[in-house]
Amino acid sequence: MKVLVVDDQATNRAILTWLLEEDGHEICEAQDGQQAIDAYQEDDFDIVLMDVMMPIMDGLQATKKIKAIQADGNYVPIIFLTALDDDKALSQCLESGGDDFLSKPYNDAVLKAKIAAHMRIRELTQVITQKNQQLIEHNNRWQREQNIVAHIFNKALEHNLSECESLRSHIAPASTFNGDILLSAPSPAGGLYVFLGDFTGHGLGASIGTLPIAHSFDQLALRHLSVGEIAFEFNKMLSSMLPDYMFCCATILELNTLGDSVQVWMGGLPDAYLVAPDGSIRETICSQNMPLGVEHNEKFNKGFEVKQLNPGESVVFFTDGIIEAENPNGEFFEEERLLNCFAKGVKDPFSVILSQLEDFIQGAEQRDDISLVEVKSGPVVIKHNNQLSELKGYEGIYWQMNCDLGVEDIQRSNPVEEIMSVLGAQTLLRPNKDVIGLLLAELYSNALEHGLLDLSSDLKRSEDGFAEYYQLRQERIEALNDAQININCELLFEDETVLRIRLVDSGKGFEFENILDSDHEDSFGRGISLIRKVCKRVEYSNNGCTVEVDFPVSRAVVLD
Repeated sequence: MKVLVVDDQATNRAILTWLLEEDGHEICEAQDGQQAIDAYQEDDFDIVLMDVMMPIMDGLQATKKIKAIQADGNYVPIIFLTALDDDKALSQCLESGGDDFLSKPYNDAVLKAKIAAHMRIRELTQVITQKNQQLIEHNNRWQREQNIVAHIFNKALEHNLSECESLRSHIAPASTFNGDILLSAPSPAGGLYVFLGDFTGHGLGASIGTLPIAHSFDQLALRHLSVGEIAFEFNKMLSSMLPDYMFCCATILELNTLGDSVQVWMGGLPDAYLVAPDGSIRETICSQNMPLGVEHNEKFNKGFEVKQLNPGESVVFFTDGIIEAENPNGEFFEEERLLNCFAKGVKDPFSVILSQLEDFIQGAEQRDDISLVEVKSGPVVIKHNNQLSELKGYEGIYWQMNCDLGVEDIQRSNPVEEIMSVLGAQTLLRPNKDVIGLLLAELYSNALEHGLLDLSSDLKRSEDGFAEYYQLRQERIEALNDAQININCELLFEDETVLRIRLVDSGKGFEFENILDSDHEDSFGRGISLIRKVCKRVEYSNNGCTVEVDFPVSRAVVLD
């Protein structure tokens, strides 16, 4: 231990030096307060023994200056050794920054005991300082990691529909990261997919599972799967990657183009409600499945419900963060209070729920993520504000891409996703990437389902027909043999730059004339109207086995 002894009397310094060196301490001497300050600035000391009355600068002044220049967290105790014995003088010693005092003549045993005690305090202070520094470094690292993860989450969710008249939502995370996830995407037929999920717990741990869901949702929507098939794909993915104690309660919904029918798959979330125009509950939709990530694939239920929507009706669904919200007294909001928000004469139950919830919570700490979603009946209108600007003239090369799909390719791959990974990288096509993806998915679905699989959309006019349709679809895909689909994409210029997409299937064709001539869109029509809406030319030939469309890429296309 290194000790600074400050005293104007050489005899006193010699006695202290002899006593402390006997215990193995290293001693440095100073004759007055100024010398003490100079020595302290030049060297590192563990403790200072300070006299009070000295020439040039007394011990009180020196102590104040030494304490002022001490580095943060570097506790160097100063013990006054003084002949003063009145209370006021001793108080001044402590007020100047001294940590202890010992009256002269001092007892060497007491002196050594005080030194030992203060050294223990110094060692503890150093440990605390070191731990604090580690905590600061850990917190800085954690903040950087949080910023990185937050950026990843924001990127993963940025493709959500920003403006859709059919969808309204409220999300309030309990912490920086959200275990609830809300996703939305247009269906190839011009309808709307909505996914609401609630992962076990909340915060970063719960939100980790949202990343693969967010990454896969758009691609599954492009394939125009039923909500039961989407649930199956998510369940297969989550059960393979999440620990046993983690799962995702979810509601998956698809609203058709006309907005008069929805497919609903529910697993583990609280009851959803089909709300009449007068604000009352027309029907309760109950969860009939296990949460995602729990069931084995062979036991998973792909079944779903189909609900018809009348004008002015809506479907309201939510996570359990609402009914389990607490007020300052520890009481839960509960389902009864929620149901009271639905009643005849209530024009907007969605807003009433949020208002009642805010009044109930009264600023109490939020313990779980809260999500509330409303999907309204009526034609689906989606606006992409980021695509409203005119595209600049194209000065690049014109190209052609051809893809021949055999039976194995059709059975095991998602060609639309793979083709869009190439097309979406083209700078010219990027502003219309989502629309082109929907268009290509629709053309491929028609070629596959009506051309190769000989499926009829008439099946989907009844509630039971939906399940039968998708079951037949899967069975016929597995039974395919000697089937082929050719997809050709070409960028060319005629009167303007267009992307020409041509699909040829080896099926027996279908009565495409009736579809093209009809303005009727069946309950979950395959989106012929979408194709005609976004393309400047649509041409079927070869008994429906060949379709060729021209999509204008020189201007942005908006779905509305």
